[in-house]
Amino acid sequence: MKAGMQKNLFLKICVVAVATLFTLVTAEFIVRYATVYPNTLASNRVFDENVGFRASQKIPEIDSHGYRNEAGIGREWIALGDSQTFGNNVRSAEAWPARLGKAIGKDVYNLGLGGYGLLSYHALLNLERHPETKAAIVALYPTNDFELFYASDADCLILNNPSAFWQEERERLNLEWPAYPVGCLHDDYDDESGIYHRLKQNIALLALTHDGLETIAGFLGRQQRRKFPSWSAPGEALTFPDGVDPISRIRIEKHDRSIDRQVPEVAAMWKNLRPLLESWKAKAQDGLDVGVMVIPSRERVIYEYFARQNSLGELDPGFVESLEKQVALEAEIRSILEQVQLPFVFALEDTHRAHLYGRQRNILTYPRRNDGHPLSLGYAAYASAARRLVDKMGLLQ
Repeated sequence: MKAGMQKNLFLKICVVAVATLFTLVTAEFIVRYATVYPNTLASNRVFDENVGFRASQKIPEIDSHGYRNEAGIGREWIALGDSQTFGNNVRSAEAWPARLGKAIGKDVYNLGLGGYGLLSYHALLNLERHPETKAAIVALYPTNDFELFYASDADCLILNNPSAFWQEERERLNLEWPAYPVGCLHDDYDDESGIYHRLKQNIALLALTHDGLETIAGFLGRQQRRKFPSWSAPGEALTFPDGVDPISRIRIEKHDRSIDRQVPEVAAMWKNLRPLLESWKAKAQDGLDVGVMVIPSRERVIYEYFARQNSLGELDPGFVESLEKQVALEAEIRSILEQVQLPFVFALEDTHRAHLYGRQRNILTYPRRNDGHPLSLGYAAYASAARRLVDKMGLLQ
């Protein structure tokens, strides 16, 4: 009798286990079919010999040209940039090109894509301009745009296998042509390690559950400061006094390398900046007005806050030294833009004001996780800076 009961219990457990496994496998297939998976850089890119790559149309909101725009939007105005222009962390309507378009009553076509850099911007200005295109705003993100491997993978692809367009532009503008010894497409999970992250990369159901829980946590927190922890491992984040958001040490170190002109490819791309800007300025002769908006890094905004409080002495000396390099880089970029006489604005002032506004109302400007892309408040600041640039260029007169 007892043996029979044990056998029945074992059979029930087996049935439950098989049913559970079948349900999980079925759910995995459904999730893979119904969502963008795997959601990695390489799997979501379509190679393009001139700009490096475009976005795959399997990604929501991507149009037939490989960019994040609503169907039917015009190209009288275009916005160029990387993921800061694409609008990571927000809906397309909250990215700065869409916000700018709403503010000025114009269609602003978003040509921003994560992984783009100086060469991609140049190719887009030349090859994605339509007959009706009259104005372009290029959003430079200096802590990424000079380094080929960390973020500007598209530039690396262009350099490794130049198209006919780029062979001609290289000669015409006398561009430096650096090479990166390792290769181009970096591992988009290089900041994640451990068994859990590996499982998340390969199990769609787990990734969906993880993202869903993050979304719920974000909704409950309403983007408030100190609502949820940021990094649990000691030493991962550099913390600041007075409750200001922590910043990943890895991000700071990477940005330090990205602007270090002792790095050969960084030095080469820096030399390319002036001839590229000069060629953008010359487009006014063909009826295309180009302006530049310079976007600050996350840590630059935090540094600015303490600098204006005369409190830099309270900060980690290594952090201050690193950020002084970014400040010096901004000054050099400003000098070149002035010499080339290309209209420009720095979005630092607008982002600083947004950060102060968020602090006063307990609203985050950036996510708690290790992410250099802002939330809605930050993109509104970018749009404000872009509007200042439009006024400076006299485009609405």
